[in-house]
Amino acid sequence: MNDEQRKQLDEQGYLIFKGLISPEQIEVLLIRLEELWAAEGEKAGEENYMEPGVRRLANLANKGDLFREVYAHPQVLEVVQAVMGPEMRASMVNARDVPPRTGVRMPFHMDSDKGRHRDEKGFSAATAIWMLDPFRVENGATAFVPGSHLIGKSPKQVLSDLNASHPDEIIVEGQAGDVLVFNGHCWHAGRPNLTEGHRRALLVHYLRADVPRPENRRQHLDLENAAGLSSRERELLGLDDEAND
Repeated sequence: MNDEQRKQLDEQGYLIFKGLISPEQIEVLLIRLEELWAAEGEKAGEENYMEPGVRRLANLANKGDLFREVYAHPQVLEVVQAVMGPEMRASMVNARDVPPRTGVRMPFHMDSDKGRHRDEKGFSAATAIWMLDPFRVENGATAFVPGSHLIGKSPKQVLSDLNASHPDEIIVEGQAGDVLVFNGHCWHAGRPNLTEGHRRALLVHYLRADVPRPENRRQHLDLENAAGLSSRERELLGLDDEAND
């Protein structure tokens, strides 16, 4: 990151990287995701949580080497480290698809675990949204409140209607291949997809290593898949943490 990017991350809480993955990589990722959605059916996403009206997948670190370049991408990890320090864990590696003409409206929320606020160690969460389809106002791109990570309160402590538009919100638009990385304490929300196309994305949620992670906030890898990981990837997934024994 350059000085301008660091300033934006500190003050507004987010950065967008343009074209971080190529059209060819996107095609490969989408093929794999659609295979998983077809194979897992109604159980898709159950390792993490189910969300009515959308398609989800979870535990993707165990479902193909192609996801390694996502959760361990060095440019994204540089931002995550700037948010919370070097001791981080990739808590959730998920996919989310808001299908065409789906009126799903998420409430404003934070991605810090259970509404955790900044503490004496600093911030504890960050999220990367890898856009696999264009994100537009019309298809419900993420509504984001810049600077809200500095408020020190969760949306439900402040807002009377979590589903209403916020006067300071921006809609984070982007092309397929762009990546939005943000401080997990920022207020944000997905909006309804009013178009005929899908809005698919990979979501990687990072937590500071000292934050407890329940079973559905971890990646669970088969021995065969874990054996091929680098030491850095094992560390990111917390595979050798005492909590995972």
